[in-house]
Amino acid sequence: MKRIGFTKPIGLLFALVVLLSLPSALHAQIGIYGAASGVSFSKSPVDLGYGGMVGAYKTTGHFIGTGLDLRGTFLGRDGFKYNTYAIGPRISFRPRVLPLTPYVEGLIGLANYNSGRNTGSSNHFNYQIVGGLDTTIVPRIDWRMFDVAYSTTTATNSPRALSFSTGLVIRVW
Repeated sequence: MKRIGFTKPIGLLFALVVLLSLPSALHAQIGIYGAASGVSFSKSPVDLGYGGMVGAYKTTGHFIGTGLDLRGTFLGRDGFKYNTYAIGPRISFRPRVLPLTPYVEGLIGLANYNSGRNTGSSNHFNYQIVGGLDTTIVPRIDWRMFDVAYSTTTATNSPRALSFSTGLVIRVW
């Protein structure tokens, strides 16, 4: 068998790519968050509801951060439940002079909902459009001032949710 190895130019190119991407990896940020949510439903047995949201994100970059968000929402009222589990890309902006971080996300996942008290639930493909604003309270802890998410499914006549959330973010890295 013939051994295949790196030639010097390819090895140098590989080392250069690793070296150039290292600062970006060192500035990666992981955040874990929880929030209380109020929600306006359409095409559901209730008009208004409440609940919570939990999740985690990872972003890379200084001024413009790109990354991934994973979240779950648990919303409902009077026996109606609308739960989502979603993942997707996240883009955030961190101006150097202000302790503010606006962000936008596009998420896809699964929604589980029922038709009211004592009814069976169904699962459908879910998508969400999200925008929000975090502000630093103390180092590594942010207040999620607001998070607005529009959530719907691909099913005909399925519930739609417009949620407004506020909570805390702990940046662990």
